Amino acid sequence: MDFPNPIARFLARRPLAAPVALTALALLAAMAPGAPRAATAATARRLAESVTATLQPAGPPEVVIYDDNVAYVRDPRRVSLAKGENDIELEGVPQRLDSTSVRLEGAGLDVREQSFRYDLWSGDKVFRSFLGDSIFFRWQNRPARGVLEGIDGDDLFIRRRDSTDVLLMIKRSQIQEIEFPERRGAVGLSTRPSLRWRVRAEQAGERRVLLSYLTRALGWTTEYTATLERGENALALSGWATITNRSGAPYGGARVSLVAGELHRAGGTPDPSLSEFGENAAGETPRPNGLFAYHLYRVEEAIDLPAWESIQVPLVRAARIAAARAYRYDGARDGGKVRAEVVFTNDRKSGLGTPLPAGRVRVFGLDPSGGAEGAMAWIGEDTIDHTPAGERVRLFCGIAFDITGERTRAAHTRTARNVTEDRFAIRLRNAGASEVVVTVAETLYGTWEITEKSSDYRRKSAESLEFDVKVPARGESTLTYTVRHTY
Repeated sequence: MDFPNPIARFLARRPLAAPVALTALALLAAMAPGAPRAATAATARRLAESVTATLQPAGPPEVVIYDDNVAYVRDPRRVSLAKGENDIELEGVPQRLDSTSVRLEGAGLDVREQSFRYDLWSGDKVFRSFLGDSIFFRWQNRPARGVLEGIDGDDLFIRRRDSTDVLLMIKRSQIQEIEFPERRGAVGLSTRPSLRWRVRAEQAGERRVLLSYLTRALGWTTEYTATLERGENALALSGWATITNRSGAPYGGARVSLVAGELHRAGGTPDPSLSEFGENAAGETPRPNGLFAYHLYRVEEAIDLPAWESIQVPLVRAARIAAARAYRYDGARDGGKVRAEVVFTNDRKSGLGTPLPAGRVRVFGLDPSGGAEGAMAWIGEDTIDHTPAGERVRLFCGIAFDITGERTRAAHTRTARNVTEDRFAIRLRNAGASEVVVTVAETLYGTWEITEKSSDYRRKSAESLEFDVKVPARGESTLTYTVRHTY
């Protein structure tokens, strides 16, 4: 049970004579967290001189959105101030705002204090703000008065005024009507998050100011569509940025920039609300600008970012990119399955050559079943990491139906105390009507040397190599190699 303080608990346990009760209640009121204190002369003078002002829009906000669900907002505002002390308030800011990042700047403006109010209204908070107060309520269709002594979940503990010995435990749902004391300011709750400043102005009049802050719950992702042409030697790639605003605040007519890259952050904030909670191109792809070690994409037109909505804007357009279907077999990882992939190079020669933000790529191909001309079918999807220009992109679409593999270690020999030799055989079968080339990927550890092989290989790294193996239509091929390990 939640009682305001020990005196309240004492009063709840036993009835007292009227004078004693009044004295105790007076003491209780004096000890209450919201009890008024005598204002100092300086405070009184400031309150007398202070004028409350509201920030008004003075232009479109600039919103820089990062791909880790954080945004940096620069919001131009105007405000009319009196000379001297002023209070400024702005309601409707993001609930996930980082209050430690807030800055309000303007000529002739000296910010003395700023605060972030995020303690929003709720039924439970209202009840708790009137603990120890006399309330009027209707229960079982009868009016009654009493003191709200405690709250425990959905249970209210009310001491009836007509009987000091009766402490009622009533469910909130059983109360048809309730009236609280007429002191709304004591609740101290807001319906919308707000920022408040105490400032000193050198001159009276209207001026422009700039409000800036970081906020969470405003992020973006990239969704790509890749469509293979007939013949599967080229594809059309388009990319859309999906911007999602869950910050709780709208941004109208915003100039938006999207940043791709991984920023280091140095920990959390003290706000509880943050922890709860080419020539063939069909259109010109926006060329990203450099922002420190990252890439920044500017959205061409001003857009609205309503609260609790998602909006998509074009990010990458390319009519034709050289591409190819490929098969890849990693027997140690995939068992008997051979992967079907689409590969292309992100360079101008291939038709692209722009940094690609990380995102999901859905791949489509022409439907060969004889449907409507130009009918498409979904053939798989994959994700890509941030991909600089010049890099090769490999999209894993699915498992090949007609091609299978089998990897076996045919022999193992120890030739010295610290030297062993292994012979591997990789058998590839193709039940399809066309010859295919399968890239066989092998991973080797330690110090190794290929001493015998049936096909040439490429050494990709200290631990990996690849073979390209042709497999005839309705036939099979076997790759063999011997590796010597030295420990």
